[in-house]
Amino acid sequence: MLLGFCLLIGILSLFYYGIIVSYAGFSSSFSWFWLLVGIGCFVFSILLHYIIKHEIVLPKYLRMAAIMIVAAGFSIFALVEGAIIYHANQKADANVEYLIVLGAQVRGTRITKTLKKRLDTAVTYLKDNPKTIAIVSGGQGAGEDITEAEAMRKYLLEQGITEDRIRKEEQSTNTDKNIRFSKAIIQDENAEVAIVTNGFHVYRALQIAKKQGFQNVRGLAAPSDARLLINYYVREVFGVIKDKIVGNL
Repeated sequence: MLLGFCLLIGILSLFYYGIIVSYAGFSSSFSWFWLLVGIGCFVFSILLHYIIKHEIVLPKYLRMAAIMIVAAGFSIFALVEGAIIYHANQKADANVEYLIVLGAQVRGTRITKTLKKRLDTAVTYLKDNPKTIAIVSGGQGAGEDITEAEAMRKYLLEQGITEDRIRKEEQSTNTDKNIRFSKAIIQDENAEVAIVTNGFHVYRALQIAKKQGFQNVRGLAAPSDARLLINYYVREVFGVIKDKIVGNL
């Protein structure tokens, strides 16, 4: 049964890797994980088949250690994933003072699908709540001809959001800095703030914001690309664990 399960996981992982690459290209973030899992499952299946065929009995302590490690890993994954999913559909209260829109990759000067979904969610909120100030947050990375914040500012202007309602934060390179540098613009931990990001990312963004001292913060979840949804949600677990380890949340 275990052998069959490993083979099934390996096949599904490689199949999903193929979907990601054909849809988003080889450079798609975290796609390597599915290739690694697929190959790993097949290697483990070969090893397991060898053990069964030759009736090799592993020492009890090794078997117990393996079971405990796997159980602990699955438990941690399930707990973190549960928190991510629970926060994935958050809606902000009306008329918050500031709307922080977290940046995402820009190709040259063109916003990507992920960033567009965040911006469209922000535009809808800003039009419904005309007193809210938008902070577009994101620096300039590899392959980007302008900062993510500048690309976002231009998009908001094109959608009818006036210049006086937009503030730019152009130094950040990750979620922790997005929120830290945006907080420096707000200069008030008690301000009513909503953070716009894709649903899978809301939990981590909120925990980071609370760690940095925001007292009245909510998430405003934007949709995600359906074909990459599994990839996003699995990747985010590792993002949460990494930020917990380094002390960001």
